[in-house]
Amino acid sequence: MSEDTFRGPVLLRGERVELRPFSIEDAAALIEIIRAGEDFLPDNFPRRLDAERLAWWLTTGVHQPQRYGAAIQLAVLDRESGDFVGTIGLYRVDWTQLTCEVGYGMRPRARRRGYATEALRLISAWALRDCGLHRIELRAAAIESIRVAEKGGYVCEGVARGGEREGGVNRDQFVFSLLAADLDRAEAGPPRLVGIGVGPGDPELVTAKAIRILREADVVLVPVMALDEEGRAESVVRAYTGKAERVVFALNDRGGVTGKRAAAWDGAAGRVVRAFEEGARTVAFATIGDPNVYSTFTYLAQTVRERRADVVVETVPGITAMQDLAARSGTVLTEGAESLALVPLTAGVAGFRAALETGDTVVAYKFGSVAAEVVDVLKDAGRLEEAVYGARLGLAGEDVRPAREITGAVPYLSTLIVPGHRTTRGGKL
Repeated sequence: MSEDTFRGPVLLRGERVELRPFSIEDAAALIEIIRAGEDFLPDNFPRRLDAERLAWWLTTGVHQPQRYGAAIQLAVLDRESGDFVGTIGLYRVDWTQLTCEVGYGMRPRARRRGYATEALRLISAWALRDCGLHRIELRAAAIESIRVAEKGGYVCEGVARGGEREGGVNRDQFVFSLLAADLDRAEAGPPRLVGIGVGPGDPELVTAKAIRILREADVVLVPVMALDEEGRAESVVRAYTGKAERVVFALNDRGGVTGKRAAAWDGAAGRVVRAFEEGARTVAFATIGDPNVYSTFTYLAQTVRERRADVVVETVPGITAMQDLAARSGTVLTEGAESLALVPLTAGVAGFRAALETGDTVVAYKFGSVAAEVVDVLKDAGRLEEAVYGARLGLAGEDVRPAREITGAVPYLSTLIVPGHRTTRGGKL
């Protein structure tokens, strides 16, 4: 594991590609590339058809930097067909600092097929593990190259302003790096963002899988309305781990995608991306109820995906408020062929009224601001007597009672169950 390995014979094989030194066998492919004017070769490659010079370069010239321990250039081949698909190399090798840069180019017809990513992973692992280098730097400006760097496990460090001159104009480059210590994390798979449902508020209603991931995750985020206030999800998480980190969400902001809401989503996504850049492999986001049912996690995951395409998004289901209220009130949600309608009342009671007219069991969420109207609608539909109300389920001050007893204001996060009308056992089968 040294400079001697770097100077020696190299043959790297992956699932789809093979990396090997250039030889006279590559003359036909290079001639085709030069004639077609394909612009992807490094600056030190031949640019004109000169048989004698091309032969010298393939047998001698391209190999000299490797013999000096200064650089290496390898051909990238498709393992199945043997076709020449590109080139990849290490440059500016510094054996004192144990650093280098990496660069690659793929033939136009071979792009967006995974060749570049696999080649990058192969040469990076060889350089850091077999040759003993410590750091590889990669600079990219094009979106495709940025994606390759991210998929290869490289970490974005920042932007080199005006770092590349092309067409007489200097443009910015994103600077990525990969360290020897990053390899195990990169090979362990892509980074994961996991939305974890922690139920309505009772720590005993968290699944075993959710607890395991909360404890294993590198970073655990919990949504709060203010950094100095403990949120409901946070109180559940802290029953199992002390590493909950607060991120501010506009949980009480109304009126669609407000500026405050959008800023909160962007800020939380920025924290997730930064965690991955700092080496985290799994970031967990705890959300009340279920992450796929009216959850803030939906918007966070979408924003993170836009910034890091390599992130895998997963969810762990949680017990919903309607399930918890059904259990605490002894209410059966559905029987036989009954339908179940779930209606949020943030936009008023029209949808709730329609659901009562056409459905069997109807569940209403977030109706605190229209509680009086909800009671009136239930009276009009003749369904007030069987309806049950609940708020702060599993928490201090829990309130579970018949809906007919609702008077005055109730909390925003309130739940209402209006069960289907049943007269005989098995009558809905």
